[in-house]
Amino acid sequence: MKTEWRRFAPLGLLIFVLGLLASIGLYIVFRQFDLWLQISLGAMVVGLALFALLDPERVRQALTGRQARYGSNALVLSLGFVGIVVVLNYLVYNNSKRWDLTEGKQYTLAPETIDTLNKLEQPVLATAFFTSRMNSTSARDLLDQYKFNGQGKFDYKFVDPDANPALAEQAKITRDGTIVLAMGGNQEQVTIASEQQLTGGLVRLMNPASQAVYFLSGHGERSPDDTGQESYSLLKRTLEGKNYAVRTFNLLAENKIPEDAKVIVVAGPRVPLAQSEVDLLSAFADGGGSLIVMEEPTPVTDFGDSPDPLAEYLAKRWTTSLGNDIVVDMTSQQPFAPYAARY
Repeated sequence: MKTEWRRFAPLGLLIFVLGLLASIGLYIVFRQFDLWLQISLGAMVVGLALFALLDPERVRQALTGRQARYGSNALVLSLGFVGIVVVLNYLVYNNSKRWDLTEGKQYTLAPETIDTLNKLEQPVLATAFFTSRMNSTSARDLLDQYKFNGQGKFDYKFVDPDANPALAEQAKITRDGTIVLAMGGNQEQVTIASEQQLTGGLVRLMNPASQAVYFLSGHGERSPDDTGQESYSLLKRTLEGKNYAVRTFNLLAENKIPEDAKVIVVAGPRVPLAQSEVDLLSAFADGGGSLIVMEEPTPVTDFGDSPDPLAEYLAKRWTTSLGNDIVVDMTSQQPFAPYAARY
């Protein structure tokens, strides 16, 4: 080999060393035999081959000369050191541990949550829909704890609904900061990033059951199927995002409560219910069903002087009397639409 080419031989050793350092770093960080690790190992081989090609005489001396014995000892020590580092990282990775040194153990999940995570039979993906206007720090910390304790069965990602409105529409997102838990073909929405809410969502996700909510119709009630200003379409979308089936039914026409009904909503009838309907609703509530009654003020209905069997039932069975009056908010520009910041 010509002398002018031999001076480039150290470049091969430099490539080898850089490839070695990159391989060690990639393995420590990712612990995967991926493409980048393969490229780094390949660079080591190329570096050694380049050095041997450019300076074969030095390679021959290194292998047969007096320094070979000392060089081999250094090589053994180097390989031993690298091996120790690799083994330690492997043990730490497979036996990772965290210590919560805060006084209130704010970074420690409750035993009930740990038990729920241990019972996961399928992987769960939590998709957190947070815009740039919403602080996601606490949610990230909490989801990271779930992932750490999930034994590979819990993972999460963040999505900006402003940047990806199609995905937010598909997930039926109606509120910034909503977390969607998905397992298999089922999903649960959590609108508050707290441990209680997340664990409750996981429990519901692990125990899917028919949760049907029925809205009574036939009396001019608010409908979840309409799209007008007074419709409950947003409520329907929210309930469906929590895996509830939302349906309507006419009790006077069908004369029976649907067998899969868990909740019946009477959303502001404009005319009174019949006594036979109230009797069926009463039996449904006494049998463990949930009944939600929302009555409009009598002056804005078509009740007139007609008796109201539903109001009589509420007063007799639940000691809840509806006055023949209307609430007026004197501090609002819309006095007949009172609202409260807190309930």
